[in-house]
Amino acid sequence: MAHRKIRARIWLGVTLLLITGAHYFFYKFSIDRLNSYPVSRGLTFGCVLWTTVLFGAMWLRYTWSRYVMITMICLGMAGFGLLALLVRSESVNPLPELMKLAVYGIVLYAVALVPLSASSSLRHFLGPKTAGER
Repeated sequence: MAHRKIRARIWLGVTLLLITGAHYFFYKFSIDRLNSYPVSRGLTFGCVLWTTVLFGAMWLRYTWSRYVMITMICLGMAGFGLLALLVRSESVNPLPELMKLAVYGIVLYAVALVPLSASSSLRHFLGPKTAGER
C-alpha cells in the first residue's frame, strides 16, 4: 500500500511540473507585446490560481479534485487555443514565436492530462478511503 502512495505522490509531482511549465509559457504568451488581447492575462491568472487550488486539494486527497482539475485543464487548453487563433487571425505575419509559446503551453497541459486520467495509483490515492487507511 505504501508503494502505491509513493507512486501516486510522484505522479502528482510530475503533473505539478508539467502544469507549472505550461503556466510559464502561457504567461510569456499573455505578456508578449504582439498579443493584443489583455484577457489572456486574466485567463493565465485564473489558470494559475485554480490549478494551484485544485492541486492542493489533490495533495489532501479530495476525490472530486482530480475530475475538476481535468475539466479545468481542458477548458484552459480550449481558451488558450481560441486566443492563439484570434491573435493569429488579426496579424498579417504568422507570428511564429508567439504561437510557439501558446502551443508549448497547450501541449504541456495535454501531457499533464495523461497521469491525471490514466494512472491507477493516482486513481486509488484519490479514491474513497477504507476503514484502515489514512
